Amino acid sequence: MLNFRPSITAQYSAVVDKSVSIVRQLQSCRRYAEARGWDVVGEFVDDGVSATANRPEDRNGWAALLAATDFDAVIIWKVDRLARRVLDFLHADEALQKRGAGLVAVEDPIDMTSPQGRAFAVMLAVFGEMEAEAIRARVRAARAQLLKDGRWAGGGIPYGYLSARNPGGPGWVLVKDPDREPWLVAIVGKALGGVTVNAITTWLTSEGAPLPAGSIARRKSGGIAWNRQTVDGILRNPVLAGMSPHNPGRPKSAKRADPFAVFRDEEGEPVVNEALAVITAEEFTVLQKLLDARSAPQARKRSEREATSPFLSRVVRCDDCDVFLCRGTNQKRPVLYCPSCRQTMSRSAFDPYLIARLLADRGREPLGGSTVEAHWAAAGSSDEARRKILLTQLESLRVRRGVVGRYFDEDRVLLRWRARDSA
Repeated sequence: MLNFRPSITAQYSAVVDKSVSIVRQLQSCRRYAEARGWDVVGEFVDDGVSATANRPEDRNGWAALLAATDFDAVIIWKVDRLARRVLDFLHADEALQKRGAGLVAVEDPIDMTSPQGRAFAVMLAVFGEMEAEAIRARVRAARAQLLKDGRWAGGGIPYGYLSARNPGGPGWVLVKDPDREPWLVAIVGKALGGVTVNAITTWLTSEGAPLPAGSIARRKSGGIAWNRQTVDGILRNPVLAGMSPHNPGRPKSAKRADPFAVFRDEEGEPVVNEALAVITAEEFTVLQKLLDARSAPQARKRSEREATSPFLSRVVRCDDCDVFLCRGTNQKRPVLYCPSCRQTMSRSAFDPYLIARLLADRGREPLGGSTVEAHWAAAGSSDEARRKILLTQLESLRVRRGVVGRYFDEDRVLLRWRARDSA
């Protein structure tokens, strides 16, 4: 994104989102600004972010633009680079109107300052949404045909399997991995025998079992460590029973795939490849019930649960599922997790990050005849008191999914403070 200032007192900005060539978009916006006599006052780029899957307000570049001051226009390269849904486009334009800023597109001749221009811009957004839906339909149809032909439709290769050239025609098929299949059979056998996912994870680590191909190993005491999420994902993959996952049109909020959403024949029965199965369909159903029964911390005895801080109780929402994150532990470390899609956020880094942001951004805000910073100091170590202070300043706090790893990723945190006159 770019910000521009003309030779007089007004200021302008241009915005560039995902493209095959970000450099090309930036150059086009700069030339457009130069032709109109505008001066650049800043650049904001959202690289590698899909306008189809991400709303403008959830992107770092767009949020940084709205946080900037003194600009009168926003130039985007094309309407469909900003938004692929009409509603998202209208929300983005509304946010600019509240700032008194207009919207201009380099490749699309739109002028949001007139009723005719606004109508034309909405039409472009409609066509962008139609194109995105057409692409999704083509992808779904192609995947369905691959599965119908018995070929591998792509994506992450399940543990215990390999992709190989299709001996009966074009494309690729799945085959069992001779090195990892014995481990897969052992994992499934232990789970069906009542062994918990955590216990299986510990066993795999202690035995030095090979990790999934292409995975990023986590080091622990000089060795390679498995993690619970990997094992749980392995046990929930329907390929264990020779079935192929098939989730056409699965919404973004359903990040955790339904293990029973599988490719089916014309009669609605699952298509089973016996050559890939390590358990029967009936055993797979039993396995899923066992896993679901142990998913929630509330399923464990109260004496076995570890106490966690109530500081963020019913404060943080999952951005994908729009539900409050629950408190829990993972390998005895405090985490927040989504009860729907199962994404997690480690609190060891998240809590200190949030507290630092609160005191830095809102510490001097007035609160109860004093300031936020003073009330925070008076709260001491009381998590309940701290939570009440946080809620007086918070508009919304959401966490989106990200790459699971060792390090805290602040880009996953979508934080909005209350308007200063309403804190």
